[in-house]
Amino acid sequence: MPLKRVEFAFRRLILGLLRKLGRSPNPLPSSFDVNTAKLLFVRVDRIGDVLVSTPLFEILKKHYPNAILDVLLSRNNHFVLDHHPLIRRRWIYRKRLFSSLKLLFQLRREHYDFVIDLMDNPSTTATVICLIAGARWSVGLDKANAYAYDLTVPLLSRRDIHIVERLAELLRIFRIDPSQEEKKVRYFVSERSAARATHLFEKLGLGGKPVLAINISAGHDTRFWGIERFRKLVAMIVKTYPEFDILILSKPSDHQRAKDIGQGDPPVRFAPILESFDEFAAVIQRSKLLITPDTSAVHLAAAFGIPSVVLYVQSDKNLRIWDPYGSPTEALVADVDDLSVISPESVLEAMKRLLTRTHPIPSSAFSPTQ
Repeated sequence: MPLKRVEFAFRRLILGLLRKLGRSPNPLPSSFDVNTAKLLFVRVDRIGDVLVSTPLFEILKKHYPNAILDVLLSRNNHFVLDHHPLIRRRWIYRKRLFSSLKLLFQLRREHYDFVIDLMDNPSTTATVICLIAGARWSVGLDKANAYAYDLTVPLLSRRDIHIVERLAELLRIFRIDPSQEEKKVRYFVSERSAARATHLFEKLGLGGKPVLAINISAGHDTRFWGIERFRKLVAMIVKTYPEFDILILSKPSDHQRAKDIGQGDPPVRFAPILESFDEFAAVIQRSKLLITPDTSAVHLAAAFGIPSVVLYVQSDKNLRIWDPYGSPTEALVADVDDLSVISPESVLEAMKRLLTRTHPIPSSAFSPTQ
């Protein structure tokens, strides 16, 4: 925690220094044709952050089909848009001085019309890009680093309004009313990964029953729920809903944990180490229900319309949980940064509520076995 406080203090210092480079107001003329524009979106944080940004791309291209959309991403999330058909180019930001300077020169040579900060909290990297990438207009939500923007829209409540709705307000800059638009999180699975997921399901003998995917991994190891809790949950689900096949998913570093859970009593399937995030997405796409503590998996479920039971920690009540947008969900929220306060029994009850609402499997499975 002390290191985190130092990091936040350093970021505040840098943002304060950057304020001296703040841009002068530069209104967008009503005559400007956005259909001819080149736009650079900045989203250099995590996987889920990219996924919740995807509704903007589709809406902008619907209104301005000739506009060019590029995105600046990071080493942690660039693969999320590997197969997105509306993105022309993915720039990758790396935290090294030479690479950063080279990237800035490359961006300036592109002569973007707009650079759009998709962060709803101040980011030092996004601030620098907005100030010196050379775009005609920089765009962002009205927050602490708004001095880096020519054009802003209000930042809606981070406690009450979903992140997709908050980001959609940026569309107003481009003469689009977000309240009139269908907003859909998108992820595009490659044909190769889809084929590999099909082969995996066949190899594991999945397909005769609806598949319940249980993802045990989260962004931080502190959010691992525990092998015994997962084992107990699996045993209860097998007893209560035998109509499901259960598949344990994990990131590579949690593979042994997945095996330990899958080899419990009763045994269930566990996925082998998957080669990429795209393969992980393809497996979730083939599932009928998801249980997870990880928000990137949650937003994949939203993209595919898959019901989900999600385990969250929410120590800061001023921030809304990152619930999936537009797909059925049951949220279990720990008031402290410790998922162990959530019991397997409460997860099973949440699953029952979700099944009652969504009916993702044949009607014979809606009633628990006795």
